[in-house]
Amino acid sequence: MIRTALTLLAVFALVPCAFADNHENSWRGVDLDKNFGMQFEVCSLQAGKSITDVAKLDARLKQAWSKMNINLSMIRLTPMFSHGMPGQSNVDYIDLVMGDINGFGAAWDAWMVSDEAAKLMADAAKLGDCRFKFGQGVNKMLNAAELDSTDNRLMTMNWCGPKEGVSYEQLKAKHGSWLADNGDDLDLAAWNIFAPRLGAGSRQGKFMHLVSYTSASKLMANQDWLANGGGAAAMRDYENSYASCEGESAWIAEYIIKPAG
Repeated sequence: MIRTALTLLAVFALVPCAFADNHENSWRGVDLDKNFGMQFEVCSLQAGKSITDVAKLDARLKQAWSKMNINLSMIRLTPMFSHGMPGQSNVDYIDLVMGDINGFGAAWDAWMVSDEAAKLMADAAKLGDCRFKFGQGVNKMLNAAELDSTDNRLMTMNWCGPKEGVSYEQLKAKHGSWLADNGDDLDLAAWNIFAPRLGAGSRQGKFMHLVSYTSASKLMANQDWLANGGGAAAMRDYENSYASCEGESAWIAEYIIKPAG
């Protein structure tokens, strides 16, 4: 169906709303007062295939979604700075779908009885070996004006797990105070925490920070804060006292489908 999943993203089964904030707003069909759905399709290209080949299916996908009245958004992620090393298998692309959780149910119900969807899935399997992951996104911060000003996106992912003895309530409080303590030094377009629910696998008990930027300059301004500003001390405090993290990877994100409303 909605072609999306991720080998990197398979976070943890938190209590629903464990990190939720009260934002009283919405953006591109997502009610930010509630946890929303995030689906990752994590893919490795088949031999001899390219992202260009994958993109050739997008027109059919858009048409199928339109016919089924699927009101979700889809972004394709390709590696910019990845964790892959020579000799290791890599994730070549991730299709990320976001929207209302109940909307995913209606979309999958329509998808699974569609002949065109079955053909699309078969054709997609010839291009990439993919795994689906589903979980909930929790909005911590979103600058709607900046996000609406451009569809340019870079996203960073950082998988973390709570330190021994650290409760989810303590993590929630720390995440809640992070922007108050450091927000003036950051230029983020959005910050979400991803909590895996279906297909978590080895990421069970963990969570992922997913941060969006609208330019490489803003991504690197944050890196400069970590290198030369107060970011290093802030991160040491977080990783020494609250969570063990794998370190950020960065992805180029391209909108494939936007929601109707």
